[in-house]
Amino acid sequence: MISLPQEVQQRIKNIKLIVSDVDGTLISSKNGVGEQTVELVKKLKQKGVLFTFATQRVHSSIVPFAEKLEIELPIITVNGALIKDLKNNVLQKSVISPKKVLKAISFSDRFYVRTALVYDDEIVYTEDNSVLKDYMYRLGTNYRLVDSYYNYLDKVVEIIMLGNERKVVKYIQKKMNYPFKYFLNAKYYRTSSSLGIYNLEIRCSGTNKKKALRKLTGHLGIRRSQVATIGDWYNDRDLFEYGGFNVALQNAVPELKAMSDLITERTNEEDGVAEFLKYLYDCI
Repeated sequence: MISLPQEVQQRIKNIKLIVSDVDGTLISSKNGVGEQTVELVKKLKQKGVLFTFATQRVHSSIVPFAEKLEIELPIITVNGALIKDLKNNVLQKSVISPKKVLKAISFSDRFYVRTALVYDDEIVYTEDNSVLKDYMYRLGTNYRLVDSYYNYLDKVVEIIMLGNERKVVKYIQKKMNYPFKYFLNAKYYRTSSSLGIYNLEIRCSGTNKKKALRKLTGHLGIRRSQVATIGDWYNDRDLFEYGGFNVALQNAVPELKAMSDLITERTNEEDGVAEFLKYLYDCI
């Protein structure tokens, strides 16, 4: 790690909470957490520095990682729609109304856009949308094949839509944001795993990693300046907007690197998170 200015080192010493993205950040393509990261998370905890996740994944897919790292804090999942700890204590949960789920399904049918419904601990899909299971395999969660979505409209925390045509996906985003803009947030971006595939994530309005992190820090009594965030992809921008000290991995997209206070020399494949954790541990 490069030498940092004294002012930056002082900011690092002030950190009391580390919030890390998971895919492309904490874990490698082999779906594993680096052993050095595991060791350092536990050592930092002994020094009063806590660690948790903020991820697109559903809660159940995060449990194995949280158990390995001995995390006791609430975990931010589904990009901020759910904040829940390993004992199933819920700090926050945002549910999309059945009426709005139906609206999304109607667009899916009309434009042949692939769609899946996300719940706390599973994702359901129909046979017509089975390709989504292959796309989201990395989320490591429970999938359930259903005959129709119409019996599964309740308790949806997120709707995921994928399309090959950017214009179509952007059109659906516009229609889902209006007239529902006060109730829904439809966020569009290109996927990290497949070129030419465009992703639309629909959640309740005001649901994102930034607001979830604000909720969590308020619950913990930790100031914004005491929070370090770690990420790699576009959906971590919300996280960085709140973080007091932002760390982008070497494999991060340029937009996130531009928002960072520190860029690691290592990627997620090289346990880049551990690089920052070691620097933090040495500073305190």
